[in-house]
Amino acid sequence: MLTRIAMEDTRCRSPQTIGDQLRSTGLALPEVPGSVVARDLVIPVLRTVRRGGAPWERWWDVDGLHALLIELWAGRRLSTHSREKVRDELTAVWCFEDDRLVDTLLDNLEDPFAFLPPDLLQQSATGTARACAELLITRGLMKITLPGDFLSTRPGLADRPDLMEVAKRCHHLFHLEETMQRVRGLSPDLLTRLGRDLDAWDARMSQVTSHLTAHELKLITPMTEDERYGEECLRAGLGLPRVDLDSDDALLWHSDSVIGDSSVPDWMAEEIITCGTRFFHRQAGPYPVWLATVETDAHMAAVRMLMEPPTRYGFGVEDYGDGLRLWFQFPAHPDDPDPPFRAPYTYSLSWVEHALELLHLATVGYARLSVVRLVGDGELRAVGSIRLGLPEEVCARAKEASIAALRRLVGDETQTIRQRIALEGRDQAAEVAFQTCETAKGEDIHDELALESDAPEYESFIAAARHLAWVRSRHAADLLDGKDPLEGDAELKAAAEDRQRTLELLRAVTGRGKGKARWSDRSYRPSVDEQTAFVHLINRYGTLQLAVCWTRAGHSHFDLVTCEEFPFVPLAGAVDEWTRQAPDPQRVRHDYLEQLVAECGGPAQAIIETVTPHEVRRLVLSPTPPLELLPLHAAPLDSARTSTLIDAFDQVVYAPTARLVSAIERSQRQAAGVEVLVVAHGGGHLPGLEPIGGPLCEAHVIKGLHDSVKVVMEGEATPTRALHMMPMARIVHVAAHGFTHPNRWAAGLALHGGSLGKAMLTSSGILADGVFSCVDLVILNACRTGTHEGAGRTVQTLRSIESAFLARGAKAVISTLWDITDLQGVVFSAVLHAHLGAGADSHSAYANTTRYLREHRWRVPSEAGPVRAAESAIDAMLPDWRHHLDQQAEENPLFWAAFKIIGVV
Repeated sequence: MLTRIAMEDTRCRSPQTIGDQLRSTGLALPEVPGSVVARDLVIPVLRTVRRGGAPWERWWDVDGLHALLIELWAGRRLSTHSREKVRDELTAVWCFEDDRLVDTLLDNLEDPFAFLPPDLLQQSATGTARACAELLITRGLMKITLPGDFLSTRPGLADRPDLMEVAKRCHHLFHLEETMQRVRGLSPDLLTRLGRDLDAWDARMSQVTSHLTAHELKLITPMTEDERYGEECLRAGLGLPRVDLDSDDALLWHSDSVIGDSSVPDWMAEEIITCGTRFFHRQAGPYPVWLATVETDAHMAAVRMLMEPPTRYGFGVEDYGDGLRLWFQFPAHPDDPDPPFRAPYTYSLSWVEHALELLHLATVGYARLSVVRLVGDGELRAVGSIRLGLPEEVCARAKEASIAALRRLVGDETQTIRQRIALEGRDQAAEVAFQTCETAKGEDIHDELALESDAPEYESFIAAARHLAWVRSRHAADLLDGKDPLEGDAELKAAAEDRQRTLELLRAVTGRGKGKARWSDRSYRPSVDEQTAFVHLINRYGTLQLAVCWTRAGHSHFDLVTCEEFPFVPLAGAVDEWTRQAPDPQRVRHDYLEQLVAECGGPAQAIIETVTPHEVRRLVLSPTPPLELLPLHAAPLDSARTSTLIDAFDQVVYAPTARLVSAIERSQRQAAGVEVLVVAHGGGHLPGLEPIGGPLCEAHVIKGLHDSVKVVMEGEATPTRALHMMPMARIVHVAAHGFTHPNRWAAGLALHGGSLGKAMLTSSGILADGVFSCVDLVILNACRTGTHEGAGRTVQTLRSIESAFLARGAKAVISTLWDITDLQGVVFSAVLHAHLGAGADSHSAYANTTRYLREHRWRVPSEAGPVRAAESAIDAMLPDWRHHLDQQAEENPLFWAAFKIIGVV
């Protein structure tokens, strides 16, 4: 009964379903509640089997153990009950529906060896066979002893003397027959009597073999050297630790038992969110597990077809670099003209763990496919699991490749497999962590910038991406105007489907199946110069890790640091609470912010300790939620908070991936027609947009600080006109109301228009029509242009409007992490543009400006230089500005940290 539970689990039945089956067949009392059976019987069995496999030497063969025990049960049962009674029990209790299988089970006996014929060397029916054997032995033509390799090809007989005797007697028969065939001149009478002996012997032995279990027959059958070696490797791999798969909900069940909003197991969420996984393989005890994510309705339709019997699917297998890739092809709808949805599962044969997983898969012949859906802003929903049977030819090729790899990697020392798996890859762990972050944070909108190819599929992808952005822009406008978006849902879904399909085709024909990155002509490693360290911050099961890349002598090096003391989980809740607080006059929100930033001091110190030995001068940060909402550059390095992370380096900037940085650095830049374009709008023309004076003030101040400035203000500052003029400028400055939205494609900047939807320069609108190949710097001087309201965890960075400018070619963007006042915006803009107008580069101007604000330098008027020009320009418009800025700085000492810079500077 216990193996029945494990066997049903291999078919992805849920504990509740298994418990109900046990109750319906009488194996569990019907009056016991199903939830109790599932909790107290089914779950403990599944937990045990996942940890240690099936409880016999072939731990991976759950179905085989169940079949063996049923055969033994049937033989024992037949010794005390009628054949009809046992047949009824096999169908009603054990649920066997195949009549041929039932007949096979009914052939089992409690003691099949009672029919064992005597050894032909000692006795035969007429005595002829025994006499012939004696004669052949005395003449040296036949041996009594077994061949030297007899037991090595049948290792399972070592502790089964009963089966050993069967095999030995069969061998004597075969040897006698083979030898007699070579002897000439035998009389017909002798051959007749010999035939009677052999026929009688065969009849009795057939009774033995027909009553043996399938497992016992397998033990008698000689194994090839590869089969023997493969089983030896699998036995050595028993009990490999999988802590993340120990929990009861670590695997999904059949779709019938999955609720639409069911949560996704933690390990799957980690693979998708932290590692950017779409298709992944694991081994959960005796179960080979494949993970697949679906992102579009077309994918979901294919999954539904897959899960509806009769299932229809295909498999492909190909050599792939140093490994083997198995392609699983979902069923395609007959009316769908596009290629069917395919999921790749790649096994690197340079790793012992991958080779062993592939051998396990090929040996059991099935995979447990767990499907998860990506919806909304990267939210995960469970779909369900299904058992996939692999074709024999796929299993054969996979087994051959995996065994060859294991012979190369471990040789005859198979007992060291677990140790090698535990130790292998430690020297590559940091690089693997870094590259998984590159993948996870590189699958969103900047794919369009970071992927390139000469294939026609690339042009199709770019066209589909632009079309999707255009549809999203229309959809966002309707949302902002309060219109019912249902009418546009079909068009939006179709556009999203089209982009995803074209991206899949592009990845299939270029690079390593994931498109060709702009830096891939040199290496698949990131491009980081020798004075820069790129740091990915990773939330790994609630623990912060730092994956650092730095370069020496043209070679990339990696470090992986774990910050055990960092309170990630409570911090996430605290940040969420802080973002929902409204500004207040009592400084509560600002005090909360200071506490949150103080918590980041530990990771900041860890970053410094990691990169300081490498003489790094520039730091690029790629945070993970919720850290992307905090000013990490302001994290304190001492208890007095006088020294911060930004003080430890010449530059501290943000970027989502090193891949995107490389793409921007190597992009072709165009000459600008004007030095600065200022787009300014003070609102007030639409409900909800209160008039503000800061943007118009900024426009006047900036105009006096540059020689070549174009200003678009108020009624002229429409989204269409702004997007038309931005490609002409080297520096783009936008001063207006900032606007966040739960739908990130509707977030943006409020300019001029007849409605909110028409007035908003949205992220989707920028992606649809923006071209910024000549823009070196974009300044988004408005509230919360560097933050977002999204709750999805899959897209780790770039969910605010700044992302759209980077994706469309801008080199760098300055944005804000929270609400700023008009005065803060004016002073920041004036000082920044004074430095830019004097010839400073983007980061120098940004750093000098934040230093000016942080050190309260406005309190002592400057006597010369760019700052003097900025202060004079502000004085002309706001004579009492220093006093008001003093008050605001006292209310929020971290006001200067609201401004961050992202991209290439």
